[in-house]
Amino acid sequence: MHNVADMLGHMNVIFDISPVGKHAETRTGLARNAWSMAQALRQRLGDNVSFSACGSIWASVQVEELLTLHPELSSAIQPVGSAARSVHRWQQALERFNGTSKIPPRALLKSLERALVNVSRVQNTLRRPINKVRLQQADIFHSSYARVPAQVKTALPGRCVLTVHDLTPLILDERYFLPGQRAITRRIINSIGRDDWVITVSDATRSDLCQMAAVDPNRVITVHEAASLELFYPVTDADRLHAVRRRYGIPDGQFLLTLHSLAPHKNLPHLIRSFTTLLRQERSCDLTLVVAGGQEKSVGQMQAALIADGIDLRNVIFTGFVDDVDLATLYSAATAFVFPSLYEGFGLPVLEAMQCGCPVIVSNISSLPELVGEAGMLVPPTDESTLCETMLRLTSDTELRSCLSERCVEQAKRFSWTNTVDFVLRVYQRIMDN
Repeated sequence: MHNVADMLGHMNVIFDISPVGKHAETRTGLARNAWSMAQALRQRLGDNVSFSACGSIWASVQVEELLTLHPELSSAIQPVGSAARSVHRWQQALERFNGTSKIPPRALLKSLERALVNVSRVQNTLRRPINKVRLQQADIFHSSYARVPAQVKTALPGRCVLTVHDLTPLILDERYFLPGQRAITRRIINSIGRDDWVITVSDATRSDLCQMAAVDPNRVITVHEAASLELFYPVTDADRLHAVRRRYGIPDGQFLLTLHSLAPHKNLPHLIRSFTTLLRQERSCDLTLVVAGGQEKSVGQMQAALIADGIDLRNVIFTGFVDDVDLATLYSAATAFVFPSLYEGFGLPVLEAMQCGCPVIVSNISSLPELVGEAGMLVPPTDESTLCETMLRLTSDTELRSCLSERCVEQAKRFSWTNTVDFVLRVYQRIMDN
């Protein structure tokens, strides 16, 4: 078996970063993971790695612009043609118009929007998104999310890798995901050929994929994700901890934290109902729930729906978007991080919280037990009584919190970008040996 150092000098890789986008401040979850992997591969492979964006015309345009801001990163993108750029500009203009105009007919605008999406999709399917010279030089093509294009499969048979992050849109029903989201996931999974290789981000996702898709299990390999050590670490400075409370309107005293996009499968209404039940049952309990993340529109819709259901939000704070520089401090200030998601492919916010020394309460399903090990408290994702009891126990027991905080930091050390990149490079070498 080759060691990692032996691999670095001779292997040429194209790594597709379609989810990343141009703007760092908008990166969360999958986009942040892809960008971290890109930087780690660049550090290990140097000029032997180049970057593409095959997921859509939009992705190619965004990553083209991103790579001009990072001249140290080599591009493998075939420049987007003028016709595709024109359609992209029309889509952007229509999006701006839809966001500002109140002029009917809305049906006409929606029809035009769908037509442009279909045209863009056909253009993306027919184009050859990878620079021909770069592709000829490549040994491995690895997509961080998007389908591997036909151009690449023809040029590199048996040497294509796709990272599958989760199959949640196919596992949960239409109550939680729009038909378009489910269709995108299905197209990605259906694109995997028998001679392709797949990296899954957890053993749970690997098991899901092997059950749901016609893949060779010997070519499906788990490589866990990681959280940035620069962004996520325990913060003990009292001034910083006080400042982050002030910035997001969090009062003194204990608070529980949850952080995500407010997507339906994150199960936020269940968490808030359980929290308000706890406050009713324990009237002496001085506790706040902080819901971080989500765009302004999503936050407003969520608040309106909860109020319509008669839920008291007086002790619930919605922060909206949280800047990266504040995340470690927010995690560190929290009494506990609560994440009763209905399903996860990995659960990156949970790892971020653990890396900051924040005790975690998470669902006992999918990848989450695999991620937290013995360091967290596991609850059934729809059991209100158990969640209430667990939140009360953790907020009431200082010794337990201290013990779990230490365990979380130790458990998080198992997930590092050094380990992740080492495993990915070994997958590449296995492909070459094969």
